[in-house]
Amino acid sequence: MPPFKSLPAISIASIQIETLRLVLRKPHQGDVPRMARLANDSAVALMTGRLPFPYGENDAADFVRYQDEARRAGKELAFAIECRETGTFLGCIGLRFPKREIAEIGYWLGQPHWGQGLATEAARALIDHGFSTLPITSITGECRVINEASRRVMEKCGLRYVNSGLQHAPARGGALPIDRFSLARPDWVSFKAWVPAVVREAPPPLAELTP
Repeated sequence: MPPFKSLPAISIASIQIETLRLVLRKPHQGDVPRMARLANDSAVALMTGRLPFPYGENDAADFVRYQDEARRAGKELAFAIECRETGTFLGCIGLRFPKREIAEIGYWLGQPHWGQGLATEAARALIDHGFSTLPITSITGECRVINEASRRVMEKCGLRYVNSGLQHAPARGGALPIDRFSLARPDWVSFKAWVPAVVREAPPPLAELTP
């Protein structure tokens, strides 16, 4: 396996990833009102196993607080998805680490932002970041069998179908049938024709600058 790149001058909690249309950055409390509005949508919740419904501002605030703990513990690395031009919060994307050498990608977008290729753009950027900076051998993903849009996102990012099964989904009150996908590091290298994202140190969020 080739040596991994590192970002010694940039804290993992302060980086942001830029694409042509998006910025992936650390979620903060200023995101809470819009996060709650977008996630409090049955159409969004139906396609996930983790988002509760109804979803209120307390849920969003708890999510932001938990992500600080999860980053420090090395359990998850979540980003807010933001419109690069307007700074509007669009949804979330992240990596979980069920095993030391494997990352699992997950994402959601508010319904007004569906069908524009934004989830694919964000996922490609995070996959690049994961393989470029973390000692992982593969990135996996899963989606409900009824979620054709998420399936297409993973396929466009190079993840290949592995198998189907049932997955416990606490937010949905039981097990759900899912399709599983995976992208190995050597295969990722072959997909590097997509436009790379730019990783830089993030400025402090406006919410944290307000006295």
